[in-house]
Amino acid sequence: MTTPVLRIKVLPKPVLRGKMDVRFPANVSVQDFLSLVRANGEYAFSIDYTQLDAAAINDPTAFYVAVLDGAAGQYRIASLSELVQSTTQIVQHVTAAGPVDIAPNAGIVLVDQAVGAPITLNLPLASAKTCPVLISDWKGDAGTNNITVTLAGSDKFPGGLSSWKLGADTASIFARPATGYGYVL
Repeated sequence: MTTPVLRIKVLPKPVLRGKMDVRFPANVSVQDFLSLVRANGEYAFSIDYTQLDAAAINDPTAFYVAVLDGAAGQYRIASLSELVQSTTQIVQHVTAAGPVDIAPNAGIVLVDQAVGAPITLNLPLASAKTCPVLISDWKGDAGTNNITVTLAGSDKFPGGLSSWKLGADTASIFARPATGYGYVL
């Protein structure tokens, strides 16, 4: 290995000039499941998958993965449970009297109350919602028994509204979460 060379030239004036010949790298090492191969002055880094533990994952909220946000061109970190929830949308069938909390992974909410009455549905914070949601008056009586959708925290609908009312029979809305803003309709 070559030792870095530092040449200094001192001039009669109070000026210091220097030229450095530093070779990359002085020392390169890897840890855990990474591997390193040096050949002809080139370094190749890779992953040694044989070093990874194949044990069961008991708590998916404690395991994290890097995810590429293709639109932003940035990597983000997400828990395994967030990834699973975002791909597992459910249909939430509302038959009881309200108020009712909409599940974070509900992709469709069917309002079909056994007894006709106005109802309030509470959407979770947009940052906690894992998918867009379609809310539908499945029973077809929202003209008489309005469905009010309310937001949590400082979330808003377009126009700065904190709630949205379905007031026509068989009405529906499609709400897409926008973290930091609320829901886009």
